[in-house]
Amino acid sequence: MASVQVHKRVVEAEKEGYDGVVIACYGDPGIEAAKELVKIPVVGITEASYALARILSTKFLVVVSAETAVPRQIRYIKTLGIPDYQYAVRPIGLTVLGVMADRMSAKDMIAKNCEIALKETGAELIVMGCSGFSGLRSDLEKTLQVPIIDPVVAGVHICEALIKMSLAQSKVSTYKTPPEFPYKE
Repeated sequence: MASVQVHKRVVEAEKEGYDGVVIACYGDPGIEAAKELVKIPVVGITEASYALARILSTKFLVVVSAETAVPRQIRYIKTLGIPDYQYAVRPIGLTVLGVMADRMSAKDMIAKNCEIALKETGAELIVMGCSGFSGLRSDLEKTLQVPIIDPVVAGVHICEALIKMSLAQSKVSTYKTPPEFPYKE
């Protein structure tokens, strides 16, 4: 359901003169089609986070809100071609709404779960796998003593870099804008 709204907003953003778009929902709903629909750069916070994690570490930990997010993230990671040895995904046991409702408890829960998962997995870096975790990075880095990627910040900075470099997704084949077909409502 989110993809339909993402596609509408991306097209509107280009028509309104925006230079780029960041899809700020973890998992990047609708990103493939969104990249086909416009010529401005479209960056998902998830793909941006994983790209940075691969530059900065040899193994990273993705911490997600709920257990139900784990298989989705693993599937997405695999579609990006990231090998199994380079990542681990762990839930903290809260819904996104739970994280938003009590930020301090969520931060403590994230820290405890990450401390255990870092030891279990040998990961060198954490990717916060939820836009709802945004703003917790600084405190968590001090506690855990590892680099942490805030996905919203990563997405915005990657998009900004693409804009400054006058780059966007290639329209040669993969993200080529599809032809419009007439349809009756």
